[in-house]
Amino acid sequence: MNEHLDIADTLGRALAIVAEMQDVLAGRISEDGVPEWAERRGWTDVLLGLSDDQLFEAEEDPARFLAGHPEAPESLRTIADDASALCARFEDVREPERGPLERHVKQRKQEQLDAFSAVALREFAGAARIVDLGAGHGHLTRTLARALRPEDAFGIDWDDRRVARAIDLAGDRGPRFVHADANAVVGADFALAVGDLVVGLHACGDLGDALVSRAREARADVIAVSCCFQKTERDVRDALSNQAKDARFSVPKHVLGLANLSNVSFEGSGSLADKRTWRETRLALRLLLESRGLVLAPGAESRGVPKDRVRLGLAEIAALSLAKRGLSPATPRELGEASARAARARASIARLSLPRHALARVLELAVVHDRARLLEEGGWRASVVTLFSSRTSPRNLAIVAAAPR
Repeated sequence: MNEHLDIADTLGRALAIVAEMQDVLAGRISEDGVPEWAERRGWTDVLLGLSDDQLFEAEEDPARFLAGHPEAPESLRTIADDASALCARFEDVREPERGPLERHVKQRKQEQLDAFSAVALREFAGAARIVDLGAGHGHLTRTLARALRPEDAFGIDWDDRRVARAIDLAGDRGPRFVHADANAVVGADFALAVGDLVVGLHACGDLGDALVSRAREARADVIAVSCCFQKTERDVRDALSNQAKDARFSVPKHVLGLANLSNVSFEGSGSLADKRTWRETRLALRLLLESRGLVLAPGAESRGVPKDRVRLGLAEIAALSLAKRGLSPATPRELGEASARAARARASIARLSLPRHALARVLELAVVHDRARLLEEGGWRASVVTLFSSRTSPRNLAIVAAAPR
């Protein structure tokens, strides 16, 4: 886990980069041609001129590669260097030695639970009550209840099936689990209170904002790891902290998805080569759907398609996607044409996307630090730390905040 860094300074640096690169962040690349922002800045030739070997190296760490590429224009090298330097503050941590697994928990999940528990024990050993928002199957709730031995512990989740599973795994003497809207955190039986430790392990979308906002209102302590920033009901995510509001920090929903691309070298679900293949498959699906006359928002092609099915190929996910939309199955000719178009387009899309991908971790840092800064501005002793290895999970930034007493 990295050392504590100044939240206001890190947020300020991230916001400055985001403000300067707003058009790049918003300009998702398609097969239609070169984006205006690349042409205007004079970046097109050097990006499209990268060899396949250079592209392979660049995709491992776009910011580092572009910052050091001698043929890149100065404006590109400068912004990439700023992004790389900011992200280097949150260096990855080593994978821990493998310990015993909890029942029904996979290795990577166990490593996350162990790291979370270690921080909770060090910072909040006297917590009176643990409230786990977005508890899922309750693995974190049970782990923290055993480690901290609070007077009470319970998890909240909106999915009644997950809640039922959590209750079953907890048994008669385990923590309580409640079916409710964790984003709202409503209800007299589990309203947050002073002395609570509010936790969330990969709190998705709006839940991450709701967690810190409700914790501040209740003067509760916080440990939270964010995830899936684009899973929001809002068209635009607006700033929470006064610092970010003053900087007019707002991010459209389709841009928030870029934050989930950071730490692209994560090997937990496949190699980088696999990921290139999966991106091409998703592009082929998009082209297939557009050939049917559909007008799609960025990323909408994957709606209704579980992530783990993408690796099975275009025919598999096309069948799912078309059926979800009430459309007839794709013909072999349609599949072949979409695959061929995607293969031709991917080479240029991958190269032109490098500046956007170099900003992915910066965008993630901006959102996470905006949440942490909201608490700090309210008097919380807060920090943002790298909680576990990116090989364990690429979403590894944790807000750790102690409420004023």
